[in-house]
Amino acid sequence: MADGWLKIRNRTRPGLPILAGILIALAYLLLSPQPALDVETPKQVRVIGSDVGLDGLANPERQGRMMPYRAIERPDGIIWLVWDDVPMPADDAPPAIALTGPFSASVYFNGRLVGNKGEPGGTPRTETAGPIDSVFAIPAGLVQPAGNRIAIRLSSQRAGYRPFSVVQALFVLRYTSDPRRSIRYYLPLTLMGGSLAALLAALSIRTHSTSDRRGLWLVAALAGLILAGLAEISRSLINYPYDWHQPRQAVSLAGLFLFAGAWLRFVQLRWPVSERVALVWLSLSVLGALACVAVLTGYDGKSAYATAVLIASSAAWLAWRGGLPERLIAAGLLAVAGYAVWQPADIIDRGIHAFALALFGICAVLDRDYLLPQAMARMPRLALQTSGRTVLVKPGEIAFLKAAGNYTEVHMSGGGRHFDNRNLKSLLDGLPDTFFRLHRSYAVNLDHAAAIIASEGSRYHLETATGARIPVSRSLVAELRQRLGDD
Repeated sequence: MADGWLKIRNRTRPGLPILAGILIALAYLLLSPQPALDVETPKQVRVIGSDVGLDGLANPERQGRMMPYRAIERPDGIIWLVWDDVPMPADDAPPAIALTGPFSASVYFNGRLVGNKGEPGGTPRTETAGPIDSVFAIPAGLVQPAGNRIAIRLSSQRAGYRPFSVVQALFVLRYTSDPRRSIRYYLPLTLMGGSLAALLAALSIRTHSTSDRRGLWLVAALAGLILAGLAEISRSLINYPYDWHQPRQAVSLAGLFLFAGAWLRFVQLRWPVSERVALVWLSLSVLGALACVAVLTGYDGKSAYATAVLIASSAAWLAWRGGLPERLIAAGLLAVAGYAVWQPADIIDRGIHAFALALFGICAVLDRDYLLPQAMARMPRLALQTSGRTVLVKPGEIAFLKAAGNYTEVHMSGGGRHFDNRNLKSLLDGLPDTFFRLHRSYAVNLDHAAAIIASEGSRYHLETATGARIPVSRSLVAELRQRLGDD
């Protein structure tokens, strides 16, 4: 049983731990909801689609239509929102009205003006953009035992885009002097961002030490993710005018796009195929993501769906070009893409950071050579000669060699195959000691070994990370186990 578990571990590492880490991150997101707020919020509000004035709210012909406040789209002019029968906090704490979103507003409680969130206007020139978050104290003398009403005169002329929901929050709560979104809301993102910054530093050092320029794509991916996180956290630090909201969200979108796009490009270079195929694949993926940005309203949807397209594309590439470990990782990445579509707001606030931490953190802890193999930097390129043509390959990307008469078949980890005019022994003489001749017709790059499999008749095979099975001479099984550290 121990041998069976060892074979499974060797065949799937680090794919299975990464998949497990992504699933644990998913469980964390599902089981640890955002901090609850002790607030009152309306199920629906009355929306009057014109500037009827405060006195006009009592006109029976101007009652408007009932709808959830989060379903209110950006108006073309000035509108009114009315919340009837407002419940008040049960304790004696001073009550307040909290408003959040890319709009300006004048707020009335029981017919009295209690505060302004900027200055509403029918045109961009006549409107003054208010802060993204506002809190207005309700004078105690205005509160009635029942039948309280909040009326909001609202415009959004300076948003610069059409948000999915113009009113992000409408609450009655205990008064607070700080209208900004609590840092507690972003605490998980802050902690994960610190860990990702440490991983970025480690990847930068790794890229320098291996001289593997592919690592620059990983560095760019993590830098984009950290940029997106900083853009999100900034809301708890600065209560900016709402017309800054679009640039902040655009920075977050750019960071997520950079993360997912750079990760896809790294995957293509790490598990390669012809550059033409890779560039066509990359171009189509980017165009799909850009289509999401162009078609969808609201930056949460734009960011989440564009990220999902690029992540799903990288999963498809891994499933196509990789072996069993890569297919397990691909399954995890598809879960990430699915969660992005299902929960677009949460994937931006913390989800994508949790998934990235699982992916990169497990690679850094369990197998730091997996993404950026150290050996590849020390190996010169190998010149393969056949039919008057010279092909340059990196020895670290060779999975195994197979004798073919006086020639040698060179099988690459990415799935390609080359021929060399030399026989197997001559070719092995120019390769590093990570190559082991385990059969008279085969030699394997031990860096790509996944498992030793015993079958009937005392026959043995070595399975590579790409899924290929190579026969092992019985006289060499013990030495092979020793070389693999499996004795």
